[in-house]
Amino acid sequence: MEPDRQTDAAPDEPARNPANAVSRRSRVFKRSVLLALLVAILAILATWQWISRDRPPATLTIGTGPIGSDAHILLREVAEVTERHSDSLRLEIVPTRDASHNIALLNARQIDAAVIRADTPVFSDIRGIAALYPDLFHLIVRQRAPARTVQQIERLSVSIPEYDTANFRSFWVIGDHYDLPIEGFDWQAEPFLTGARRLLGGEVDALFAVRSLRDRQLIRMFEDAQLTGLDLRFISIGQAEAIAVKRPFLEAAKIPEGAFTGALPVPARDTSTLAVQRLLVTREDVGEAPLRELTRILFEHRKDLTIRFALASAIARPAATGGLTVPLHDGARAFYERDEPSFVQENAEPLALLVTVLTLVVSGLFALRSRFVASQKNRADVFNYQLLDIQKRAAVSTDPAELGALKAQINEVLATVVRSLDTDEVSEEGFQSFSLLWEAVRETINDRFAELQRRRPPTR
Repeated sequence: MEPDRQTDAAPDEPARNPANAVSRRSRVFKRSVLLALLVAILAILATWQWISRDRPPATLTIGTGPIGSDAHILLREVAEVTERHSDSLRLEIVPTRDASHNIALLNARQIDAAVIRADTPVFSDIRGIAALYPDLFHLIVRQRAPARTVQQIERLSVSIPEYDTANFRSFWVIGDHYDLPIEGFDWQAEPFLTGARRLLGGEVDALFAVRSLRDRQLIRMFEDAQLTGLDLRFISIGQAEAIAVKRPFLEAAKIPEGAFTGALPVPARDTSTLAVQRLLVTREDVGEAPLRELTRILFEHRKDLTIRFALASAIARPAATGGLTVPLHDGARAFYERDEPSFVQENAEPLALLVTVLTLVVSGLFALRSRFVASQKNRADVFNYQLLDIQKRAAVSTDPAELGALKAQINEVLATVVRSLDTDEVSEEGFQSFSLLWEAVRETINDRFAELQRRRPPTR
């Protein structure tokens, strides 16, 4: 009877529930996803809190030029308007000697921005913000001076700007074009106020200056001349366009009739001359946000600035071509290009086609996935039907040996399903359903085997 006992004994059984490992792995994965989602939400909330926190306004230090100069006055007005209309920016205005001094301070990182002339030599990391206003070349003589053209001023005594200044070099740009002899006539380099006083006093016949049309010292000189009955007139720089061709940082301009006095207009007619732009520049490494805000103030509140100081009406975006204009800073460019069409707007049709193609591709992928999922389900159903067939046979079996064979079959089916799960022929959901049915069939076989054991007569 020993062989029968071995035949009737149930074979070694696999783990109680084969889906436990998969379920545990699924639960760990879901918990990891939830944890990652929670961390992402917390990170977003922390980032938003950091962005929305109250921060002190940024401060930009700007070098302008001498106290009382047009650049210094204009930028002081800009600083006041900025304080009134911006919560994120403040300006500190620093008086300096001239444009070359500004560039030196800018490169030494002692200031963040500076006013320079378009012809000021700069380093490669200098970037533009805005064109502020033009400085015009003024060649002014006493009414009775024996000169009507630039070539004839060599007959006169002339006051020109100080040595080693951009304005001093500007005079000799004209002198070079007209071949004025450096030692062939009487000229004296000196400060503007000294030259203006000497012109009004008759100590010199002519005065050369590079200043804006609203320069207060220049206007005051004409007012003083009018009060004393002194007639002054301008000499036209008639070949301004030709000079601008050779010196691209200069541009031809005109001084309009009556720009300084109107009753007896000075000048008496529109007068040809040269101009050089005053630029507001910065370094490439200065932050984008404060410079965008500064550019916004310059343009969105230009009316307020113009009421305060008429020169503000000339503020403009630097020319993209011509002259020696430096490249724009990214912060200024961000403001200038705010109304330009975005990448999406410029490429609407290609993007629409791309979206259509992507939609078709995604739809196709979803269709393929649906077919794949259906295939997985169909394969899981095949295994479930095999289990149901085994369960049906086990429920009516009266042979312990047959029950052992059926148990071996369900174990083989289980091994096949596990391999199919590894190769994605069966989904995890299908495997969960299969495992429940497999457990029920195994219980059916065990229960039927136990019932046959009870009915079997005891051996003697």
